[in-house]
Amino acid sequence: MPSRASDGKVRAAGSRAGCVDKATFQVRVWKVQPGNDRLAKIGSKSVVNARVTIALPCANGLFYTTVSDQKGHTGTSKQIRVTCPAPPTTSGSTPSGGTSGGTSGSGGTSTGGSSGGSSSSGVGTAVEQEVVRLTNVERAKAGCRPLKANAKLRAAAFGHSADMSAKNYFDHDSKDGRTFVDRIKAAGYSFSAAAENIAKGYSSAAAVVDGWMNSSGHRANILNCTYTEIGVGYAKAGGPYWTQDFGKP
Repeated sequence: MPSRASDGKVRAAGSRAGCVDKATFQVRVWKVQPGNDRLAKIGSKSVVNARVTIALPCANGLFYTTVSDQKGHTGTSKQIRVTCPAPPTTSGSTPSGGTSGGTSGSGGTSTGGSSGGSSSSGVGTAVEQEVVRLTNVERAKAGCRPLKANAKLRAAAFGHSADMSAKNYFDHDSKDGRTFVDRIKAAGYSFSAAAENIAKGYSSAAAVVDGWMNSSGHRANILNCTYTEIGVGYAKAGGPYWTQDFGKP
């Protein structure tokens, strides 16, 4: 019968066993709907005895599987209800005077004094460093210089991801009312320009960077050549939650 796999797709399989002649074996996935049920996916293979599996993108609804071969053997599974997870979400903030993009946007800029601490390619966890690396790959395509990982920006970014995870919310503004500018300043980072991207539900560094790059507001932050430093924060529980804080001293 159909089921939702860990990769988010609906998968169904059928088996032909105990046969001695080769035949075309077909597996069909049907979606229950008023009137005639809709054929969602069909797979076929010329076999003697084998298991055939097919997959289709996740969709909410009631599904069942039928199997048949050209010898006239048929079978029908029980109906099961498939519920798909909510798609990952992103939100981007841009400096004041700019245009916000993505699911939602807010932000601001501030002026400050000296640079907010040392930067290092070894800042953060391995997955956070991979986000930095992939971000710089995209910047290179646009002709921007690579961002340097900054420990204070990372502290602000991780603090926000951890807070969203612990308190079960998704927003640029913390539950206590602080903005991303407030959090960056509290981490001790002084800047002349700053921005933030956040995301929830993406399972890997590659997936979240791809998600941001496919949203105009987030892409604008990533490809803004003004920024020279970055901090990335990743919190897995309840999300995962991702935060990118960009800065220019």
